Amino acid sequence: MRQHFSRDDPGDFTKEGRPDILMRKGWPNGRKPMKRDRNRLEIVRGLLLSEVAFQEIYKKHEEGRLHFSDIGLWVDDKGRSFLYNLKEQSHSFFRFKIKRSIPRNEWLLDLVIGSIFHEAMKLRENIYQMEVYRPMYLQYKSSVGKSDYEKDYLQQFERIILKAKQGVVEGMEETRSLFQDAMAQLIDLFKEDSKDRLLVRFLLENLPLLQKVYGSKKKKEIFNSMFKKGFLDAYQFAGQSYLESKHYDLASNYFSKALKMDPHNHGLRFLLNFSLGMNEYYKNAYSKSMSYFSKLISFKVEKKLKREYLRKVEEVCHKIFSELKEERGPKAARKAGSLVDRIRKCYDEL
Repeated sequence: MRQHFSRDDPGDFTKEGRPDILMRKGWPNGRKPMKRDRNRLEIVRGLLLSEVAFQEIYKKHEEGRLHFSDIGLWVDDKGRSFLYNLKEQSHSFFRFKIKRSIPRNEWLLDLVIGSIFHEAMKLRENIYQMEVYRPMYLQYKSSVGKSDYEKDYLQQFERIILKAKQGVVEGMEETRSLFQDAMAQLIDLFKEDSKDRLLVRFLLENLPLLQKVYGSKKKKEIFNSMFKKGFLDAYQFAGQSYLESKHYDLASNYFSKALKMDPHNHGLRFLLNFSLGMNEYYKNAYSKSMSYFSKLISFKVEKKLKREYLRKVEEVCHKIFSELKEERGPKAARKAGSLVDRIRKCYDEL
């Protein structure tokens, strides 16, 4: 039975063993993220998206062009809106299905999400009053009768509309304040979990969303607070994570981004070429794969790192050699065999 190598076990490595990222297999160090980890990030993403939606709602309110239809998909109590689903997901995750005690920061996040939902529901009702009932009240005012109850109605209707108008203004500011504090709390959560590979991947994959919520300057500050060298370390961290979980296309993408920021980093260039070579190998592009692998021999990097990856490359090149020899004959496999010898020699000299 074939076994797959990892950083700690450089055993046999085959194409059959390549993990499927869509099935969430092949996670770093053999650790598959718990469903809890993924669910928490879904809640974070939902909160960020809800904030973006509210930004547009607030803008329309300030410009005097907000309508009830603008908030229907943002909040309702029938399960068809963004905030309702986020609230339900948060309560289910943080309150009802956790056997252990809930960390204070997660408990507080759930409380804030619930508070945002209920403030938004009050805001929704007040906007509905202003848009639907206010015109009817004004129409009634122009034709009010002389009876005492009709005069009482008029006074009550005026009070209702006044309260609704004030409620819209106050609700907008309360909701805005809650979102601002929630976004600040998320930054603290990001700092606390800066070594969480799933979180770092999530943040880098959602940079456009972070941009909309925090802006360019604040987005950069977030990564600077998480890593000593900011985006450079984050890209390298994500690249290493994807490399260890054998998602070589994604690993090469992040190593490439890191290398653009630190073009003289031989370690990054070494890992980038290894990732590119492995990715081409899985696409059966053996010539391109060996071209990337051959570059690894001359890189001056830390010996342990070089030995570790050259050993993996030697195994892959030996497989290429065997496949080419069987399918096309000894002459076609000559280049792969030569590369195996060069890599083995380099490996032995380390």
